[in-house]
Amino acid sequence: MKKISKVIDTSNPFFEQVDCLKIKKERYILGDLLSAKPGTRPSEQRGKKVSEQKLEAMIWGLSHDKPVVVRWQCLQLLDAHPDHRAVPDILGLLNDPVPRVRWNAIHALECDACKAGESLFTPSILSKIYFLAEQDKNKRVRLYAQRVIESGLED
Repeated sequence: MKKISKVIDTSNPFFEQVDCLKIKKERYILGDLLSAKPGTRPSEQRGKKVSEQKLEAMIWGLSHDKPVVVRWQCLQLLDAHPDHRAVPDILGLLNDPVPRVRWNAIHALECDACKAGESLFTPSILSKIYFLAEQDKNKRVRLYAQRVIESGLED
């Protein structure tokens, strides 16, 4: 996959859809359109791959600066439709200034249930989450990171 630009790729219609996730009344339908199988229940799509164009647009959305909800929504979509090519960008969100984005980035990397068994979680990612468990400013992020570490050590 080519390097994702910070600029909207006008040849990819999904970039505009991802950008429109900032519009509250559009989020539900856009989340469906950006999924692997539009028109089907999210629980029936877990772990399914999205098209290359959708993936590129969602990865681009992880760097969206305003509003934060676009980054959060893209994390939600990538959690349900995992792709290892998104991991570096998801890892970058472990340093996001917004606590709910950091929490959701941990979840997108760790949660096997949302991915139908295809985890993005690795021992090297576990080491990055240690920092959050020990030093994140937000209590909720710290506690979630601690739980992830404990469950990772049990495996």
